[in-house]
Amino acid sequence: MDDWTSGVILSIDNRLKNERQRDLRFFRVEEFKRNVERTGKYSGKCPVCPRQRISINEVVEVIDKAIAVPGKERLLYDRLIGRLADHMQKEHGFYTPNHFTYRFSFYGMLAGSGAGLLFMLALHEHNFAFLSAGFSIGLLIGYLYGNNQDNKIREKKKLM
Repeated sequence: MDDWTSGVILSIDNRLKNERQRDLRFFRVEEFKRNVERTGKYSGKCPVCPRQRISINEVVEVIDKAIAVPGKERLLYDRLIGRLADHMQKEHGFYTPNHFTYRFSFYGMLAGSGAGLLFMLALHEHNFAFLSAGFSIGLLIGYLYGNNQDNKIREKKKLM
């Protein structure tokens, strides 16, 4: 960890040492600190990360107010967390837990329902059996494929 990263994380910890753990979890402070660490790590290679450092410094100065009181500071903090998460996902390949499981389960559910609907319309003898079977099979296949992708992300240690 470089000096900037450790200084920012120490500043966050000092400013939020009196906050409730529930608030810290709700406002995703641990995720924010991990993304600060990643921003420091990738600043030499990525052209966007040094610009994010400026925004991070601004938010760290008011993070205690952002957690405690709704207003301009909280909006600034929420937007920064969203931008950091989006940037880390798109540019550096970090994903939230179960990202692919949820995504491919949904796609599998849609594809299976569509295939089941086509079978249901083509063969009139089993009204909704094909639709429900297609839904279930598509959901299961999507879940298994997505879970496999999530396991690969975990092995690479690319979880947000």
